[in-house]
Amino acid sequence: MAFPLDNRFEKNTGIMTMAEMEKIAQTRVLLVGLGGLGGFVASSLARLGVKSLVLVDYDRFSPSNLNRQLYASVDTLGKSKVDVLVGELKKINPDIEITAFLDSVYNLDASVYEKVGLIIDAVDEIKTKLFLETISEKHHKPLLHGAVGGWYGQVGISLPGSSLLHDFYGSVSEGLEKTMGAPTFIPPIVANLMVAEMIKFVNRRPGVLTNKIMMVDTLNNVEKIVFTK
Repeated sequence: MAFPLDNRFEKNTGIMTMAEMEKIAQTRVLLVGLGGLGGFVASSLARLGVKSLVLVDYDRFSPSNLNRQLYASVDTLGKSKVDVLVGELKKINPDIEITAFLDSVYNLDASVYEKVGLIIDAVDEIKTKLFLETISEKHHKPLLHGAVGGWYGQVGISLPGSSLLHDFYGSVSEGLEKTMGAPTFIPPIVANLMVAEMIKFVNRRPGVLTNKIMMVDTLNNVEKIVFTK
């Protein structure tokens, strides 16, 4: 049985005007990393009504992903994350336009960055996060940052010229995920905080984490700003 999709986004209108929803819909997003954070971010963006996504990930689903990655299942093991997500996101919103790169972000052509309005960092490695901040600066794009490890996560928005992540990480080369892992519950929490920040940022709402990093401590139920530029 076919259902009409006319009211697919109406439950989002309680926090946004129609004009604000249209601004979100028209924001072309480059999402780098489709694992724990990226899968949940992608799902929420599709359900939010974003019309155009660029997805980048060179990886394939493996058994170690099953504990926390939204689209990891026995059926998707060995399949490329970009291919799986394109199919799954189209099931959520058949009208969404998706450009997918089964490749490393380091290999992207400069034109890819020029055509987006927001870059989202959902990668694991700090060196890649710093690369994304450098490339965002070069192309004058805002970078929405997220990271997880153990009970903890962090969210922030780096504007061109801020060097927020470079200054925050300094000489640190490995995050908490290397030692504490990424348990089932932390990626969806942090991913959806990232999406909430995107909504506020695009619509110029107060309280945005612009050039700030907020730490999320689910063990002690604490959220606090830990770094500001």
